[in-house]
Amino acid sequence: MKPNYLSASYSFIIILISCGLLYKFYINNVNNTFIWGIVFIVIAVFIFVFISSFKGIGIFKTEKEANKYKGKLSYNNDAYTVITYSKDIVVSWNSVEAIFYINSPPLDGEYHNKEYRIFLNNDPVIINKRPLKWYDTILPSPKKEEYPMIKIDDYYNIDFNTFLPSIERFLMIKNVPPGLLNGKFGNQVDYVKKENTVIGVPRNKLLMTTGFYVLYDKGSHSDFELKEYRKNATVLR
Repeated sequence: MKPNYLSASYSFIIILISCGLLYKFYINNVNNTFIWGIVFIVIAVFIFVFISSFKGIGIFKTEKEANKYKGKLSYNNDAYTVITYSKDIVVSWNSVEAIFYINSPPLDGEYHNKEYRIFLNNDPVIINKRPLKWYDTILPSPKKEEYPMIKIDDYYNIDFNTFLPSIERFLMIKNVPPGLLNGKFGNQVDYVKKENTVIGVPRNKLLMTTGFYVLYDKGSHSDFELKEYRKNATVLR
């Protein structure tokens, strides 16, 4: 199950504020037991929310069990849909403003090498399939972005490799080299026989370097983040 970083962030902030209040009560000799109790309850509740935001990560016994919670993709002439365990995200092709592709070794805490970042000029349609958790109803709603972004990566989306041929078909993209998705990281290796043993000797030449590419861009809208993406991305020709 994908971690809920937004919920975890809000919870962590509330925990820090509550701890700050406790410290202030302590140095000011506040003796009101009721107030102390309320703050302790708030801290306990949001510690639970914080832990729940990461619940289920990395505890699956089989790949089939893990895939149950990963995103799947479906396509038609009007839209593509990211299908998850708890909700479906429907994105109209007309709302796609720009698509960027990132290929890099994973950072600490990440599991994916490859990722699409899709900027939209309209909000996607969210279809909730399960009731919201109780703490989701008390946490503030995420800030509405002028150009919301959808991420699709090769760990959380089990049919990741279907996205490129689909955008080539429905968005008429024709400039993507066929080997774009096949990059691997590491050194090229020469195998040599030494006495009775074959050993691998790495070359200095890398098999694949990191890459940040723009695959599609209408160029008709922009905000600060989108401008930065356009500035730093390599245009495929």
